[in-house]
Amino acid sequence: MSQTNGDSSSEKRTLTDRRRRPTPILSRYTFRGRREAVRREADKRRQIYVDRYGTQLFLFLMGILVLGTADGLLTLYHVRVNEAVEMNPIMGYFLGLSPKIFFHVKYILTACCLMILCLHKNLPAVKYILITVFLIYVFIVANHLYLFILVG
Repeated sequence: MSQTNGDSSSEKRTLTDRRRRPTPILSRYTFRGRREAVRREADKRRQIYVDRYGTQLFLFLMGILVLGTADGLLTLYHVRVNEAVEMNPIMGYFLGLSPKIFFHVKYILTACCLMILCLHKNLPAVKYILITVFLIYVFIVANHLYLFILVG
């Protein structure tokens, strides 16, 4: 029988973790495991990785990726048609090389950053970062659409 906590008779949990190691960031259970969320309050203060990621998170990340793609396409449109200038100097460098390179770099960077944030979804700051990124992209795409309507 395992050792139990003597402080509370209602506490049935063991003092030692039954797993040899915590769940790694990527594991063989990533696509078929069961752990989708952190349940214990004590674990919510630590970085805990899970096996599966929820549908709501997936849709939110896809929304950010779609907004990022729209930003890239609308930027290319405004640069080509309205002679606009890319404000981000790093992306401006890639735009100077080629519109195709610009778009691919923008898409890959956005997707990779979102994947990293997804894997660390249980960190308290990640939720705020994702919401902030989403709102920034909404503002940027709205600004692109406003310019599209204004300039034509």
